[in-house]
Amino acid sequence: MFKKAALLLVLFTMPYSSMAEEIIGKIQSISIQGKVIQFINPKTNEVSVLKFTEETKLESADSFKDLMVNTKFKATVDDNMVAGKIKRVLVNLPKDQIIGTDELAELIESGQPLYIGDARPKSKYDTGHIPGAKPSPASELGNNLNWLLEDKATPLVFYCGGVTCPLSPKALKIAKTNGYQNVRAYVDGFPAWKADVYPSHVNQEWLAKNLDIHHVILDVRTAPKSFVKGSVHLPALELVQMHEQWNKEKYPTQKRTIFTLRDKKAPITIVANSDSSDEAIEAYEILTFWKFKNVAILNEGFVGWSEAQLPVESGKIATELNYVKKLATGAIDEKDFVNAVTSGKAMIIDVRSADEASQGRLKNAMNIPLDELERHLDRIPKTGLVVLHCVGGARASLAYTALTKKGYTNVKFLDDTFEDVVKENGITLLDGKSQI
Repeated sequence: MFKKAALLLVLFTMPYSSMAEEIIGKIQSISIQGKVIQFINPKTNEVSVLKFTEETKLESADSFKDLMVNTKFKATVDDNMVAGKIKRVLVNLPKDQIIGTDELAELIESGQPLYIGDARPKSKYDTGHIPGAKPSPASELGNNLNWLLEDKATPLVFYCGGVTCPLSPKALKIAKTNGYQNVRAYVDGFPAWKADVYPSHVNQEWLAKNLDIHHVILDVRTAPKSFVKGSVHLPALELVQMHEQWNKEKYPTQKRTIFTLRDKKAPITIVANSDSSDEAIEAYEILTFWKFKNVAILNEGFVGWSEAQLPVESGKIATELNYVKKLATGAIDEKDFVNAVTSGKAMIIDVRSADEASQGRLKNAMNIPLDELERHLDRIPKTGLVVLHCVGGARASLAYTALTKKGYTNVKFLDDTFEDVVKENGITLLDGKSQI
């Protein structure tokens, strides 16, 4: 089957203070280039921002790439919210209560009785889960022990969002307290499962509720005569050929795509006759290798979908993608961004570094690097549209949060790849550094 913030006072530059404070948080977003983390305090639900530098020490992490969304951490910060140290808060369980990725895959492959519980919120489970897993939110499990198997000697495995996520240990404790004897936690969790390119599934019920332009339903069969409603066709064989050709050309992985789809976070559901067919697995592996982050295979495939009498179409399947990215709060539509740039009726603020901006900038944009934003609020009006952009949206999103916390209600940000947007819309960029 398987193949291998309310406290947003000073974002940035002020005199260093020797006073240090320890804070805890859960990462909402991070810009490694901008060296900024937006996080939520799990006890107060207060949203804040901290900055890190080249001198910031990491503990329980090899690099800042380990600090992903939902990562729990402790940090020592100065009065200006600049971190001297950031430590990931890792799950701590006895070794005999932990199962690894490959062992779990082999256990599933064996076909023996097994309960896999996804301890994350149901909304996370719905958009992608380990094959065969059941939704078992840790926050609800204690009152729903009927979710589990009657035989308390049957192996139970709980997982959640990774090495800092406390939900799988919580579910494990609930099960053991209630007499289950063979319980382990897959501590590495769903991120590690996907990183090793083991398949992710979505269930029929979820997909049936999301047959819309904000979701990609990719039929990878050779010549489907009937298909899931709203599907677009791209045979797995063509994907393999594209992949092999781009490998020969050493074409950058991040730029590889389907149907010119730029949104690498687009929810893509792969449909083949079964969820374990070669076509489904090949397509999943290739798209995952191409850095698409939300790819999953339809559980039970098209055969199961059809047998469940869910929406099916027949005839000629679409070969052009009809997808519209669902905008995040504060994000601006691509067409509106282009209009704002070309009409001159909005203030465009480029929050990249000065060096990045010097490689190509918009004619009328003001370059205010993210880490200098706080010092230049007097240049940003609170009337008229203000549009923020960076390279890919992360820093622009953080800048949006910063300004809205300062009372700005007229701000939008580009949550897209700046280079691709300007290129595809024929917008000319200027060379040379822009002035603040």
